[in-house]
Amino acid sequence: MSRARATLLVLLALGGSVAWSETPAPTVVVRAFSSLGTEDLGTLPQSLGDSMNNQLRQAGFVIVDGSSAHPARFESRGLLVREKGNLFLQVEFLDAALQSIVASEVISVHEGLTALNPIYNAMAAVIQRVKGYWGQVSLVPPPVTPLQDPVVFSSPDEGAQVFWQNHQLVGRILKGKLTAPYYPFPSNQRLTVSVEKEGYRVQVVEVPLSPGQSEYLLPKLVKLRVDELFPFVSTGKLLGLGVEYRRYVLPDWSFVGAEAYPFVQWHPGASGAQPVFHLDLAGSVGTWIYFPADSLFRLGVEASLGLSQTMTQASAYAPSQWFLDATVSPFGVLMEWNLWGVTLESRVQVPYSLGLPSGLLGQRWLLVDGTFPLLALGTVLRW
Repeated sequence: MSRARATLLVLLALGGSVAWSETPAPTVVVRAFSSLGTEDLGTLPQSLGDSMNNQLRQAGFVIVDGSSAHPARFESRGLLVREKGNLFLQVEFLDAALQSIVASEVISVHEGLTALNPIYNAMAAVIQRVKGYWGQVSLVPPPVTPLQDPVVFSSPDEGAQVFWQNHQLVGRILKGKLTAPYYPFPSNQRLTVSVEKEGYRVQVVEVPLSPGQSEYLLPKLVKLRVDELFPFVSTGKLLGLGVEYRRYVLPDWSFVGAEAYPFVQWHPGASGAQPVFHLDLAGSVGTWIYFPADSLFRLGVEASLGLSQTMTQASAYAPSQWFLDATVSPFGVLMEWNLWGVTLESRVQVPYSLGLPSGLLGQRWLLVDGTFPLLALGTVLRW
């Protein structure tokens, strides 16, 4: 063998060794997008499949047919549904060596030209996650041990949506559980999860992943304050009971209300005394100004307009009579305590009587014994 030929063989061998040491590009087979429902999707599935192929090639993947001659490390699957003007797309990637889902993306958009950009962005995002996964496992020959078993969330809030990874939708709680798409989380990671449901407060929790645990219980959601009753007693009106209904126009914070307070004045020890009946009606607006709805203590304000009716019974000295007064409470202070599962509330008001000709009170501020503001104490009932 000549020296030149031997040198060439050595160079080829060295070059081959370098080439063989490089990490091969990941291979992927793209399955046709499947569809559900009866509505015709036209050429959209084919267009999305073509876009998937182009994005995979740009990301450094090699497209193969998945046959024994051209096996694929990854398999792409897509599901497309059209329903009532909306498009629902789910894309997932399977690691063929492990037979496990390594990345998944779900998106729902209104149909139209503006739907294409978020769909393409969702496809690009899931491709990048597969590429990141490949960077972790490419140097390890299959089978590769998953870093974390599939995560199952259990929750008493049926239909609640679960989000992770920068508010990425994982899915909905159905029959009390949600199995999340496989993602190679480190087993010692703390996973931030957001649980959301219409009419309930958003709950954000930290889930500490454990190698020997696959199912994690999510906390029960708390309803937003929308409808509530405030039954109460008030100084100056003790022989009676009031109740205020509140409807929150801004859940948990601002409300409009209507209240009624029937009570009786009676001094049975006085000779010839007759009971005097009262009915106070009022409409109000209010808002909580400090601290969230689940705080131990909250502070708010309330203003109201009221009508006060007074009815006396006939006696030997006078016939029965009826009086009507109007009041305004421009400023009231609300205080609330949430203790041991019970909500206690107090309200301080100083109503001002407008002095109607049909009334008894005259034009003045209404104070208990001429000194103290009206103090209401009660609890809060919600549904």
